[in-house]
Amino acid sequence: MKKTASALVAFALATALLPMNANAAEQVANVEKVAPHAADQILVKVKAGKDLKSLAKKHGAGEIKGLGNNEWKLVKVPNGKAAEFVEKFLQDGDVAEAELDYIVHVNATPNDPSYSAQWHLPKINWNYTGLTHTSKTIAVIDTGVDLNHPDLSGKFVAGYDFVNNDTVAQDDQGHGTFVAGIAAAKTNNLTDIAGVDWNAKIMPVKVFNATGSGTVSAVIQGVDFAANNGAKVINLSLGGGAYSSAFQTAINNAWNKGAIIVAAAGGSGTTTQQYPAAYANVVSVASTTSTDAKASNTSYGTWVDVAAPGQGIVSLKMGGGTTTMSGSSFATAIVSGMASAFASQNTTASNTTIINTIFNKCVAIPGTGTYWTYGRVSF
Repeated sequence: MKKTASALVAFALATALLPMNANAAEQVANVEKVAPHAADQILVKVKAGKDLKSLAKKHGAGEIKGLGNNEWKLVKVPNGKAAEFVEKFLQDGDVAEAELDYIVHVNATPNDPSYSAQWHLPKINWNYTGLTHTSKTIAVIDTGVDLNHPDLSGKFVAGYDFVNNDTVAQDDQGHGTFVAGIAAAKTNNLTDIAGVDWNAKIMPVKVFNATGSGTVSAVIQGVDFAANNGAKVINLSLGGGAYSSAFQTAINNAWNKGAIIVAAAGGSGTTTQQYPAAYANVVSVASTTSTDAKASNTSYGTWVDVAAPGQGIVSLKMGGGTTTMSGSSFATAIVSGMASAFASQNTTASNTTIINTIFNKCVAIPGTGTYWTYGRVSF
């Protein structure tokens, strides 16, 4: 994002007043690596001859519940304080072990008929049963979106058509529909495909005509409209022209309103910077193949933030059904869906926090540090 991403530290560790053994110290350190877990209970095992009830009272914990014949017990703690209480118990010399009560899910496959062709979803460690569902809005600033596509039914919030100057942002080219499907198609509905953030709303913003071209001024208006109307994520699967101070200003204004702006690195196959991907306050995305190789036609370089699958991607076709396309435009849609999903999991997080989450979860594939900074995105 053309800025140094700070490492995400989930919880600050309290300084131990008493020495801990190496195993306990390691467990405390691991509390920083927090996966989804119960907010109001933890698992505790005390040392032989020690009384958990008195220990729980000492540390301000509550009810204790047995787990069958297991020597571990379930301990109630104040809501939202689970990690803090794991640390407290681990620092007590009478405690053998303490853990978070992690959330697990069934391993399920959505019933969308083209899911098996969506290789990009397992590649990014996507799991449709594993995300919370507080709906966020993704603005697709593009050729419009097919407002009648059955796999997008019920997904739309009010958008705008800056080509025809009306409120019906209907796709007449196909690109925007394909992008919207990748990011947020309905899922597990026996129709077409699965979207990365299937619960996200879509704000269709048409800035390109039927040939897939338009002006910077139209895109600026689209970005401004999206930011002013509550879009959490702004997808810019577009590029061309040259640096525009006016465009950078629009990006900055959207950023300052809390939006996450994601843009395609481009399809030149060179290190030449493309805008808007190269602007400040934008997450720039290059395209990779199913083997995690750099796509031959993607733009790349240290100015690019992340890589995402972009070759042979199956998504929605204007007029109904699905089709297959390739390019950094579609890698960008994947990252936009991820940004929306992470924002739905932490509704109070800033755009900086969400972006750092994306960066920190990246997988270091070949080319990381040269073709892109952080690696290939992953949940």
